[in-house]
Amino acid sequence: MSSSEQGWSPSPGEILGVAELVGCARRMLEHSLGDIWVEGEVAELRIPASGHAYFTLADGGCRLRTVCFRNVLRLLDFHPQNGDAVLVRGRLAVYEQRGDLQIVVDHMEPQGAGLQRLRLEQLKRKLALEGLFDPERKQALPQMPRGIAVVTSETGAAVRDILQVLGRRAPWVDVYICPAQVQGDGAPAELCRGLKTAMELEKADLVIIGRGGGGAEDLSAFNDEGLVRLIAASPKPVISAVGHEIDFTLTDLVADLRAPTPSAAAELAVRETGHWVTMLEKAEGAMSEILTRMVSQQRKDLQRLDPSRFHPLRRIERRRLRVDMALERGEKALTSRLWREKERVSTAVKILGSNAPSRKIAQARLALSKLDSAMNREIDDKTSRASQRLDIAREALAQLNPLAVLSRGYSVVRDSDGKPLREATSATVGDRVEVLMHKGSLGCEVKEVKK
Repeated sequence: MSSSEQGWSPSPGEILGVAELVGCARRMLEHSLGDIWVEGEVAELRIPASGHAYFTLADGGCRLRTVCFRNVLRLLDFHPQNGDAVLVRGRLAVYEQRGDLQIVVDHMEPQGAGLQRLRLEQLKRKLALEGLFDPERKQALPQMPRGIAVVTSETGAAVRDILQVLGRRAPWVDVYICPAQVQGDGAPAELCRGLKTAMELEKADLVIIGRGGGGAEDLSAFNDEGLVRLIAASPKPVISAVGHEIDFTLTDLVADLRAPTPSAAAELAVRETGHWVTMLEKAEGAMSEILTRMVSQQRKDLQRLDPSRFHPLRRIERRRLRVDMALERGEKALTSRLWREKERVSTAVKILGSNAPSRKIAQARLALSKLDSAMNREIDDKTSRASQRLDIAREALAQLNPLAVLSRGYSVVRDSDGKPLREATSATVGDRVEVLMHKGSLGCEVKEVKK
């Protein structure tokens, strides 16, 4: 059968090899799309010894091979895990050995719950570096609080549990409810407002802040940075009781004490009545024992005392003896003091004599006379030297005086503008000139100019 009977056949130049076709597809993709953003779920993640991350992005039933090289992976703020929803930016490429389509990542960030976890971890690290979670800054709880402020929802189960436990364990404690919304967009602001109200209550020695259990989204208000910083700055101890025992928020880390549940917070805040009754009974027994020992010891001390020591005459004799000894000590002290004062006055008289004003004045006058003589000598010397310099200058000035030259028969000729004529040719016939001579000048008219 001929080729015309079989149909159209390609020419040799129209046939492509597999490598050429894959390379052509790679170039078309790279040039036509450039950088792209793709979102999906991480699956089949593996990170071999090379440090590069290989995984697929899944979206419904579709999957796209993805590679994130080590230098990019190190710069990410989180560590991707299987099941994470992520948003990646990169370029499409074709792995020519297998002809697979893949995306090469140059940026990746979490989406949804993963993004919330990342932001929470970043905030947690930031506050920890500032020292807000350090145990050294936490306050001790009061042993017997007069009043307790509770910041929570006034309609929730948490407030009922707290009131029930406090009423059973310590009915004498005053409880102040500071109502606040505990979930939703406005919850952080209301919790901060309720906490500030609790801080301002003078009769409240302790604050409990919390709520009942819930999902991560329900408890997110207790991860608010402003609320955490307000708890850290509280002048009163704060117990955080958020959710159930497995739940954990930033307020649990910054509070002075973390309780697993609101009921547990109430139990930690106060001791039950039986504890204080036992403490009082122990204190009463210890005090009774101490008093008994003191009375017994005092009785023994009285028995050892000599009754004669307390006779009135003996007491008067002892008082007289003490008075005589005191008078003797006073006389000796007075005599010693008089001698010291006498010596001090004598020394002062000597010092005053050496520093008498008349003597000081005489010394000052002598010094002033010497200064006056020295000053006069200095003035005379300076005047003589100045007079000599003046005579020399006067002689030099006289030698340089142009009028002295005129006195010897010379003259100076000036034109009508007062400028000196240095050459005869500078004047013309008929010009008015002035001839400056010794003791006067002549007004002249030029009649002739001779070269």
